[in-house]
Parts: sequence; C-alpha cells; structure tokens
Amino acid sequence: MFQDIRKFTLLLYLEKLIFVFLWLLFAVYAFAGEPIAFEEIIVTPGRFTIQEGTQSTLSLSKKEVDLYPLIDNDIMRAAQIFPGVVSNDFSARFSVRGGEKDEILVRLDGMELFDPYHLQDFGGAVSIIDLGLISRADLLMGGFPAEFGDKMSGVFDITAREGNREQVSVNLGLDLINAHALIEGPLSEKGSWIFSARRGYIDLILALMDTNEDLNPRYTDLFGKVVYDLTDQDKLTVNSFYAWDRNLIQGNDLENNLDSDYSNSMLWTKWRHSFSQSIWSNLFIFNGWANRDRQKGVDGIDQRDFSFLGTKGEFVARMLNSHTIRCGLEWRWSTVEYNYAVREQRAGIEQYQQIRAEINDNGSILKAYLQDEWQLHPIIAINIGTRYLAQDYRRPDVQRHEVSPRVALAVNPMENLVLRGAWGLYHQPINLMTIPVEDEIQDVGRAQAAMHYVFGAEFTSGRNLLIQAEGYYKKLENLSGQIRDFGRKTQIFINPGSGYVNGFDLFISQAISDQLTWSLGYAYAIAKEKLENQEFYRQSDQRHAITLNSGYQFSPRWYLHCGWRFHTGNPATELIHNTLVTDSVECDRQFGQYNSQRLPAYHSLDLRITKSSAFKSWDLNWYFQVLNLYWRKNVHEHAFSKVRNEVTNEVEECEVSDEPLLPLVPTIGATVRF
Repeated sequence: MFQDIRKFTLLLYLEKLIFVFLWLLFAVYAFAGEPIAFEEIIVTPGRFTIQEGTQSTLSLSKKEVDLYPLIDNDIMRAAQIFPGVVSNDFSARFSVRGGEKDEILVRLDGMELFDPYHLQDFGGAVSIIDLGLISRADLLMGGFPAEFGDKMSGVFDITAREGNREQVSVNLGLDLINAHALIEGPLSEKGSWIFSARRGYIDLILALMDTNEDLNPRYTDLFGKVVYDLTDQDKLTVNSFYAWDRNLIQGNDLENNLDSDYSNSMLWTKWRHSFSQSIWSNLFIFNGWANRDRQKGVDGIDQRDFSFLGTKGEFVARMLNSHTIRCGLEWRWSTVEYNYAVREQRAGIEQYQQIRAEINDNGSILKAYLQDEWQLHPIIAINIGTRYLAQDYRRPDVQRHEVSPRVALAVNPMENLVLRGAWGLYHQPINLMTIPVEDEIQDVGRAQAAMHYVFGAEFTSGRNLLIQAEGYYKKLENLSGQIRDFGRKTQIFINPGSGYVNGFDLFISQAISDQLTWSLGYAYAIAKEKLENQEFYRQSDQRHAITLNSGYQFSPRWYLHCGWRFHTGNPATELIHNTLVTDSVECDRQFGQYNSQRLPAYHSLDLRITKSSAFKSWDLNWYFQVLNLYWRKNVHEHAFSKVRNEVTNEVEECEVSDEPLLPLVPTIGATVRF
C-alpha cells in the first residue's frame, strides 16, 4: 500500500511537470519576440571559459591553452589554471573549492559522462577527451544554475567542435605518453564528420626502465561526431566514444599486485529544432555501458558491469526582450551488476576484515528543471530556477525525490564592474553506477546535499584586464563517503555525516600587449568534515594555493610560456609501521588520527616552448616543455613499505616512506596537419 502511494505521488509530480512544460510552450508561442536586444549580464558566478576565439574577458582561447605546459595537453588538466582548483601531477581529476573529485559534473556536448578518465588505477592520469576535439569548455565552481544537476561542487561543460565543412584534413600527433590521429571532412554540402583515435604507450616506455616491478599500463580511445543539417531549422548530431584500459602491476609485494581491465563507451544523438532565432529545443536519445574487472592482491575482486539508456528534452526561449526561459526533462534507465570482495584494514583497527558485495539491480531516474534568467533592469539580472530528481530504486525507508531551488543575482552598477551573488541547494544522488560498495553499502539512500552561498565582484578594463574576486560558504549534509584512487594507495575508510567549506578566490589576468600576457590566481579555503563530535580536514583541503602564468610570443611562430604552482600540503593521516620479529619479520600497520598531519607544501615551475611552421600543403607544430624545472621533491603521500633483502627477497624491515610526485620531466611533442 505504501509503495502504491509513492508511485501515485510520483505520477502526480510527473503530470505537473508535463503541464508546466506545455504551458511554457504555449506562452512562448504567444509572447515570443525578436532576439534580446540589450547587452546581457553574465549572472553565474565562478565561471571561466576556454574556447575558440575569446569573446569576453572571462574567456581564455583554446589556442592559448594549447600552449600551456600540461601533461598530454589534457583539457581536464587545463582547469588547474584557475584559482580554487585542486589537482596533482598524477591525475587529470580535479576538485574545486574544497569539494571531492567525484563532485564535478563533466559534460560533453550536453551529455553527462561517466568516469571519463584513463589509467584509473593510477589516479585517472589522462582524460578520454583529446584537446584537439574541443571547441569550448566552461568551468563553473559554485552557484551554478538549475540546468546543471546531480553534482555538489562544480561543472566542467565541454563542447566538441564540428568537422571541417570545406575539405578533408588529417592531424597526426606524438608526445611523451601517446600518439593520436584526427581526421575530419565535409558530409555533402550540409554536414561534417570528425574522427579521432589515441593510443597510449606508457607500457613501451616502462619496458625500457629498470624497475623491480612489471608495470604494463595501456589505453586507447576513439571518438566520432557527425553533424547534418536536415533543414534550415533542424540539425542532427551523432556522438560516440569508446575508451579502453588495461593495467598490470606485478612485483615482490603480492598485496599490491594488480591486473585490471576497463571499458567505457557511449552513443547519443541530438536533434536541434529552431522555431525562430530566439526559440529552440534539443531532443537527446542516449545509450552507454561500462565495465570494470580488477584482480588485486591475493584475493581482491572488483567486477562491475553498467549499462544505461534514456532520453531527455531541453527547451530554450527568449521572451519579451528580457526573459530567457530554460526547461528540461530527462528519463534514464540503468542496470548494474557488482561482484566485489577485498580485505581491508580500517583506521584504528589492527586486524583485517573482509568486505563483500554482490549486487544485481536496475531502475530508473527522472530529472527535470525550470529556470528563468530575467533582465530586471539594464544593470540588474536575476536567474531563478529549481531542479527535481526522483529515483525509483532507493531504499523503501528514505524519500525518493529531492527539489533543489537556486537563485543568482548580478548587478552592473558601473560600466567596468559587476557584482554577483548566488544561493542554491545542490543534491548529488548515489545512482546505481556509483554505489560505494567499498564502504559496505549495497543499496541507494538519500542524496548528498550542499548549500551554496557565493558573493563576488568582477572588474574589467577594456578587453585587457580582468580582476575577479569571490567569497563562498558551502554547508554539506548526508555525506556518503569519498572518492578513492584505486590501486596502490593505502585506503583509509571513514564516513562523515556533514561538513563545510569556506574561502575566497582571486583571479587577475592581463594582456599587456599582443605578445605578452600574464595571470595570477590565489585561493584560500578551509574544508572540513564532521563525524559525530569529531571534526577533521577533507582530503581536498588546501589552505593556500597560487598559480602564476605568463606567455610571450617573441616572433610570429615562436611562443614561450611559464607557469608556477604552489599550494599548502594536503591533509595526511599518520602511518605507523612496526617491525615484529618472530620466526620471520612481519609488519604491523597502524593508523594515527585521520588527516591530522599535512604533507609538505607543493610547488613547481613549468616551462614550454612552442613552434609552428606552415608549408605549402601541410603544417608542423612542435613543442618542448619541462615540468618541475627546478626538480622540487614534492610528496604525493605517505605509504607503508617493506625493505627486502636483495638476495633472499625476505622482509628485513618495515618503514613508512614518502612516495614522490613527478621529478623534472622534459617532454617533446609534435603535430602534423595535412
């Protein structure tokens, strides 16, 4: 009876949403006018953009980002340019403003991506998205509007470019860790296609190195996009990608041996229909699947199979010369299967315990949003909206839906100054593909929640100078766990119930001339979690962080870029490794208070020189970069280690060692375009 009432209530909510959508459609046709004539004010705070050709001071051109010293020229690593972003050398994953790495929504051409990273056993070192595919990327770090949902901290919204509609072209590239090929061309007179492929060859490099372990990480990815203009008002886009990883670690320490396979793929179509220049809709149909098969240590098993399909619709209308209405509705059905078994040592507990999870489940999720960006006055704009979320596969004892209201205000009191403020409730649900079985959770409960308060100011001087400052406070509730770097990292499990983050960011960028640019970012943050009466730092807490970048084009085809990064050391838990001598040497692992220590401060100077050359029928671009130029010995983490006899391979001593981040890393790469 209780379940029937819940289903009936859900149907009523759905009926209301459909009614609102139809009412809006009628209102739009009745009152729609020409495109908005006034100069729009950007309402969303904490927003930075990377795109082809800059149009505002909040934008960095993709051409400029392509000249930054970045590992693998990774678009996800480009986010470290901005203040409030927390990352490390080994991972393309990042977090913003004290959030965890799984609190970032990553979208590609309007679709949410599931775990879009290669080498996940090594922290997710490379994203599956080639920088050469990117047309635009928007980073939103707080107070973002209702159209973006399901994550608590930030959004990285990526748009892939369309293929060349004029001629077929080929782009071939080679750098330190992978080779890639990108081919594009016209599709009759009404469309285009683009296809890219990458193959990482870290395994070939490691095979040349003298190590005590057999390390064999491999990865590849494929991406395709077809665009076709059905009519003057209708455009059809088909996107697809496939990513595959294989990781192998074999050495003397059986506990850390690993053999894993990952695959991740997705196919989606988008039909865009323009009713007029100011009214349009998008209809998506999508399908995806992902697999994980990990054999870790002696008896560790982590097998997961996910698949999902669904549809979503979006509607945008600019009305009465002052309103931009956006609404959307999405339905997704998922099926999952888990087979998980591992022996883990919990913090403060001497003995190991077995964690076991076998799950076979399916269900659907319904999402909807409605928002209005309203130009109240030539100097005042407001964005007000709400999201609705319902999951039918939650535990019977918890509420199956959430509502997330949000509002943001922007005031332009003088020509070069904009003041912004935002408040919002952000829910991050556990879905069937992200059940934290590592925490012995085998069902889906309430969504995590964060309340955002953001206030900031932005000052510009023409198109050459930007000064942006923002303060924020985030209140966190119903935390369900933290993301883990599967693989060699010691895992310390703890489940805080709530937390908070507060801080401020400062970003300054200036183009001194056509040849010389610079930027400075500073972030201050305190990020803490609570467990009953105990309070401790979140893993992403970095008290102070500084990024300083400068670029100089000293000739038409030569470009020099320098970047310096600094941040306070991450929180760390004290590790105690006692040596027990009986008939043989054994290691007793103990943990101190969680995150009560800090790693040493991190800093690195990176440099890159880029040269472009144009020939009659082809172009050559090459670069040379050095990461960590002055060879700073940055520490990744403290780790348990065993000292073994070189002859007998027997354990002689137990100790805690510092695992380093990257040393001085020179890299050379080249791209040829035909």
